Amino acid sequence: MHNEEKTYQLQNIEFRVVYSGRRTLGISVLPDSSVVVRAPYRASLKTIHRIVQEKAGWIIKHRDNYTLKAGRKLNGSLTDGEKQLFRGKDFMLLIIPSSKPFVRFNYDTIEIGIDKTDDKQAIKRLLYKGYKSEAAKTFPEMLHTSLKAHENQSFKPTSLVIRSMKSRWGSCSKKGIITLSTELIKLPDIFIEYVIVHELCHLKHHNHGKEYYKLLSELFPDWKQVRKDLRGYIH
Repeated sequence: MHNEEKTYQLQNIEFRVVYSGRRTLGISVLPDSSVVVRAPYRASLKTIHRIVQEKAGWIIKHRDNYTLKAGRKLNGSLTDGEKQLFRGKDFMLLIIPSSKPFVRFNYDTIEIGIDKTDDKQAIKRLLYKGYKSEAAKTFPEMLHTSLKAHENQSFKPTSLVIRSMKSRWGSCSKKGIITLSTELIKLPDIFIEYVIVHELCHLKHHNHGKEYYKLLSELFPDWKQVRKDLRGYIH
């Protein structure tokens, strides 16, 4: 028998079902963000829907991760109407003529007011300023949340620095200074949370030895998968 394909929608997940002679049911999220369910001929639609529902969180996370990878390629042109990333979502960039420069993050748009709307370098600087401003509001809150969640560890970072980092997402100095890359504000919160916990663990183990990973696994059990996903976005 030849493979048969049908497309279905379950809440906000569209998925393609490929029926074949296989014995088990499997779900794949492809690089184009499409979702494929490979199922035996005998599998009922009710069973397929149930399993997709059970795996919805996993599907959405990986689908959004691939969307993020594709979206990053759009960051270079900085033209009006282009897509930019913020907290893991696509925002439309709106370039507005203005004698006074400004950056505003709205529900699904990033507005940049500038006198020379064709000055790419000036737009880039303003956009970075906006991202850094948002990071300065978001990262301390997320750090505080992590410190509260793991207060039994008595983590005591001396300060938090937010700046551009070309090849790293974060760092922790021997003096307890945690530095986070401004670029993190573009990614889904799960990655920001992971980098924060990763650096907090360095307050106790300033290396990547056995004890360090033991602590990281205790505080962030899914770190291996999250780190693997994050590596796809190295800047």
